[in-house]
Amino acid sequence: MSSQEDRRREQGAKTGEKIGQAEDRARQEAAKAEQNIKDGVETAERKTKEGAEAAERNIKQGAEKAERNIKQGAEKAEQKAQEAKDTILAKLKEDGVVNPKGLAMAGFGGLFIAAVPLTSWIAQENGLAEGLVNGVCSAVAWLGSAGSTSRVAQTGKIAALSTLYIAVTYAFSGAGSAAGVEAGNEEGRDNNHPRSQVQNLQGLPLRLYSAHSNLMEMFGGFGLTAALTAAIAPADQSLINLLGLHVISKCFIYYPAYLFNVGPARTVAHVLATASVINVALKLSKRPIL
Repeated sequence: MSSQEDRRREQGAKTGEKIGQAEDRARQEAAKAEQNIKDGVETAERKTKEGAEAAERNIKQGAEKAERNIKQGAEKAEQKAQEAKDTILAKLKEDGVVNPKGLAMAGFGGLFIAAVPLTSWIAQENGLAEGLVNGVCSAVAWLGSAGSTSRVAQTGKIAALSTLYIAVTYAFSGAGSAAGVEAGNEEGRDNNHPRSQVQNLQGLPLRLYSAHSNLMEMFGGFGLTAALTAAIAPADQSLINLLGLHVISKCFIYYPAYLFNVGPARTVAHVLATASVINVALKLSKRPIL
């Protein structure tokens, strides 16, 4: 009986020992699993961090590379633009253009067209311009009749304006031009070759010559529109006012302003005079020839 109990106790002890060993192994396996999980988490975190850092580096490097490429592209484009500009400037210089900015003055031509409506307003019937035009025509008639009358027919006003313009352009300013050449050369005016001396002129002598040249250049436009007006609408006061505006601007504002070197007044008078004859031509283009 005693031996059986001993065996049972021995077996129980062995069983307990096995259970304890199994528990120890289970704890070890659990600890090992926990460590593996912890190591896995740390590895995953480390790889995630490394991946994020690598991605950040790649993004930064990509941005820097893109920035360099953009900068290099801009520099190349700027260089090519400068080369093209230099090529154009070189070709212009070969063609006599020493100040390329001066070519922008070509855009000034649009100002003459823009001033056309202004001339219509200035030259409207029964306005101040009409009074001046009629006064000029009456003065020409008075001089032409040696003071006997200042009356001029409606259809004769264009002829009166033309008379004044011809006198100022070819007589008075022509004499002024000759005087300028005479005054601008120490040896005086060479009557055989007067135009060869123009290159010596400066200041007032040059302005006397240049003002006369401009009146000569502008007279053609006035002459054409005056002839067309006389043929199509010789009694139209609005057209006569515009022609008169041209003559008054050129003879009484432009020419004196040129001689006395008053730039702004000269420019305004030239724009108004040019726009007025353009305006006359535009108005006549809408009318049939009688």
